Amino acid sequence: MNLSSVENPVASQLRQKWWSSIRILLAGSVLCMTAVGVRLQAETNSAAVFKAAANSITVDELKSHIEFLASDSLEGREAGSQGGQAAGTYIRTFLQKQGIQPGMADEGYFQEFDGGFRNIIGMLPGNDPELKNEYVVIGAHYDHVGYGKPSNSRGGVGQIHNGADDNASGTAALLEVIEALSLYKELPRRTILFVFWDAEEMGLLGSRHWINHPTVPLDQVVLYFNLDMVGRLKENPLTLFGSRSAYGLRSSTVLSNHRETDLKIDFDSAIRPDSDHWPFYQKGIPFLMFHTGKHADYHRPEDDAYKIDYPGARKSAQLLTRLTLDFALQSEKPRFRNANQDIQSGIDQEARVDNSDPPRLGVAWNADIYSQGKLVLTQVMADTPAKKAGLKAGDEIVKIDDQSPISEQGFGALVQNSPNQIVLQVRRKDQEELLKLPVTLSGKPVKLGVQWLTDEADPAVIVITDIIESSPADLAELKINDRIYEIDGQRCESSEEFRKLIGSRKFPFSLLVEREGQLKKIDIQSMR
Repeated sequence: MNLSSVENPVASQLRQKWWSSIRILLAGSVLCMTAVGVRLQAETNSAAVFKAAANSITVDELKSHIEFLASDSLEGREAGSQGGQAAGTYIRTFLQKQGIQPGMADEGYFQEFDGGFRNIIGMLPGNDPELKNEYVVIGAHYDHVGYGKPSNSRGGVGQIHNGADDNASGTAALLEVIEALSLYKELPRRTILFVFWDAEEMGLLGSRHWINHPTVPLDQVVLYFNLDMVGRLKENPLTLFGSRSAYGLRSSTVLSNHRETDLKIDFDSAIRPDSDHWPFYQKGIPFLMFHTGKHADYHRPEDDAYKIDYPGARKSAQLLTRLTLDFALQSEKPRFRNANQDIQSGIDQEARVDNSDPPRLGVAWNADIYSQGKLVLTQVMADTPAKKAGLKAGDEIVKIDDQSPISEQGFGALVQNSPNQIVLQVRRKDQEELLKLPVTLSGKPVKLGVQWLTDEADPAVIVITDIIESSPADLAELKINDRIYEIDGQRCESSEEFRKLIGSRKFPFSLLVEREGQLKKIDIQSMR
């Protein structure tokens, strides 16, 4: 984006159109009477408003920011260097142009520290009489490693390390988020604080300094978003760290993603002291860190602007814009939880739970012949309902309760979903007439066919840990670690409520399921 003092005429016209549409939408905001007086509450479900913000983020502007920040003229943006100072001036000028208030009040945008380093802070005040004193903080470090030293370069010591991904990409994404949110100056209830950290590469010095010398009360910071290396998304999922640092943070993120970007997301449970989220987490502040992964160019001179996936960086910025508005508007604030041990908890670990339940029938059959239209038993297991009913290897099952076992759902599914008492029609060698064998199946008919856990970090979400073969869940292609959000549009607040809802449902019914951060509706059909 051109940061000259004269605004581009096309950009000016677009801005006027955006403001016109936003004023119209804001006119429909709900005025609620409360005990403390009249409070402005914006329409949080206005798809048009949110979409206008997301669409203001463009590939061309991201490219313009990154190409400047990662140019040779800035010599790698080492903290305290002339290139680092030039990057800081660029950011400050951008904040001024967007009408973002200085975060240091009378001192302006720069928080100076350690004799030459400086964080850059801007503020978008909230409009709610109470919530404006709470803060959603978004940060990205704008420094890199300059010419590279043995201590911070992975190759090419003494050459310019432009740091296009690390972290011109995060800086540019934050600039675009700021521009999008500047269209909403009248909308957020909470105050939004934007911080560009300096000297991150020297040991998180900028974020540590701010935490030790905060410009707003730390106990009023409800959530921190961190952007660090978001330029190499390509076909990979976006990695989010910190979703377990607050109750319900993952599901809130998934819902925002569903409304806005529908990105695949890898929710990584690890919490490491490797970026600017760490000082916040140490102070008990929930966080989400956006990241698209390390690569061969990390901390090397080859981390250049032409290698950036700009559409991917745009999607990351769009998701962050939506998340920021969601958390700046909602009344409840995230509640911090200590997530240090979660990686050992078993959630999302792709481990099946041992199912010791006996088989409902207890037979095996010839798959090749079955595919040709016949179900011929190859084994009848000892001490099972099949053995007790007199079934034998070589028997051909012709019908189960007058239904063909050769059907779309399959014999296994019919058995899993049958009532306890069934009748099998069997053709046996050397016998002309069909045998009718009553069978008392083990266990109960399977309604869904899953085992599950509840997740302490998201207690209203059911996590599938195992799937019974040939069950409705199996045939609907549910997967281990799928997360069930709703049953026929109804949220379940506990494991017991989920059990009751499943038990009371009549086929067909639908599940709202999260898989890799994306929500999809899955229909569960009767197998009979």
